[in-house]
Amino acid sequence: MPKIVSILAVAMISSCASVDNRPVEEQFSRRVVFTISNDLAADSSMITSYSQGTPQVLEAARVKEKSQLIIDGVLRFHRLKKVSQWTVKSLHLEAVVAEFSGKKTLDEVIADLDADNRVDSVVPVKVYRLLTYNDPYFQLQSSVKSDDIEYVHQLATGKDVVVGIVDTGIDRDHPELRDRIIYSRNFVRHDQRRFDGDEHGTSVAGVIASAANNDLGIVGVAPDVKLMAFKACWQDVVTHRASCDSVSLMRALIDVIDQQPDIVNLSLSGPDDPLIRKLLINANDLGIVLIAAVDPKSDSSFPASMKEVIAVGSLLSLDASDDNLGILAPGTDVLTTTPGATYAFKSGNSMSTAYISGIAALMKERQPTLSGEQIRIHLRSTSSSNSGSVPMVDMCAAVSRNDEPCGSDSVVVMSLKQ
Repeated sequence: MPKIVSILAVAMISSCASVDNRPVEEQFSRRVVFTISNDLAADSSMITSYSQGTPQVLEAARVKEKSQLIIDGVLRFHRLKKVSQWTVKSLHLEAVVAEFSGKKTLDEVIADLDADNRVDSVVPVKVYRLLTYNDPYFQLQSSVKSDDIEYVHQLATGKDVVVGIVDTGIDRDHPELRDRIIYSRNFVRHDQRRFDGDEHGTSVAGVIASAANNDLGIVGVAPDVKLMAFKACWQDVVTHRASCDSVSLMRALIDVIDQQPDIVNLSLSGPDDPLIRKLLINANDLGIVLIAAVDPKSDSSFPASMKEVIAVGSLLSLDASDDNLGILAPGTDVLTTTPGATYAFKSGNSMSTAYISGIAALMKERQPTLSGEQIRIHLRSTSSSNSGSVPMVDMCAAVSRNDEPCGSDSVVVMSLKQ
C-alpha cells in the first residue's frame, strides 16, 4: 500500500472484498499501473515494415498488435500478471494494471519497470477519499435564501449544460434526479452491482441539479442541467465513507474525455498521479471545466492544486489564509438528496464543490464559451466578501450582468454569513 494512503481510506477499503475474496487493500498493495507509448509501437512497426519492403503507413490495428507484443514482453520479463488493460487514445498510450508476487517489494517493482525503456510511466495504485462528513442534522437550517435563488433562476437554470460527476454512483431513480441523468457508467471493478444505493454521489448530484417546481424536496443550484455519472468510487455500506483508487479514476477520466461534458465535479482528493494529471490537462485543453475539492487536512490537495482545476473549500474546516484556494462556498448543513427518495443535511468540501459546479453551469448557460480559467477569475472578481485572503463566492454577482444588479446579499454569501 502506498505510504500516502490515509488511515481513513485504509480502514474503509480493508472492509471491502473483491471477486477473488482478497481484501481490496491487499490487492492494491501488490499492483502497479504502467503505460507504454503507442508512438513507440508505431515506430517499431514501421521499422519492421520497411525491412519487409512494405513502406506504406501502417493501420491502427498493426500498431495495436505491436503495442500488445511490447506489453506482453514487459509482463514476461518482470514476471507480472496482467489484471486489466485499456487504451488512452487522447494520450497515445496503452495502460496496464499488473500484479506481482514473490519477495520483491512494491518499490523494487516500480524501480525495475521505471528502468525499462519500453515503459513510459509506472505508478502504484493509489487511494483517494471523498471530502464530506456524513452525519445528518436533525434541526432545520437553510443554506440558501429561497427568494434569492428564485431571482438567480430567472437569469439561468443550467439549461443545455452537461455536468459530469466523478464520484460514487448516484440514485438514478431519485425523483429529484431521474430526469437529469443522461449517462451513467461504473468503473469500480469490485463494486459492479451497487450504483443507485450510493449516498455520496447522490448528495453531490442533489446540490447541483435537484429539480425545481416538482412539488418535492429541494431545488438544485442549476436545476435544468443534465448529469453524467461516472462511478469511480465506492462506499462502505456500514460507515458510509467513500474512497476511490487511481485505476478507477483513470478509467473514468478517459470516459470523461470521450463524452466531453461541459463541467466535471471532482469532490475528492488524494496523492498526485502523473497519468491522472495528464488526463486532466487533456480534458482542460478540450474545454472541459474542472472543479475539485480542497482537502483541509492536506498541504497540497490533488487534483485541486493543479492550475487547470478550480479549487473549492468551505468555512467548515479551512485555513482561510491559504491564497492557493480558488473560492469558498457553503459546506455546512446543506440539505440535499440521499438514496431512496430521501433527503439529509450534509457537510464538507464535497458539498462546497458541488455548489461551485452548479454556479459554473449557470454561467456556462449564459456564456457557453467560458473556459475554466475565465470562470475562476470571474468567481473571484465578483466575490463580495472574503475570509482572510480567500474570496467567498457570490452566486448572483457571478451569474448576473452589469444591467442586472442584485438587490441583496446573494444566495451563497448569505449562507456563509450565518
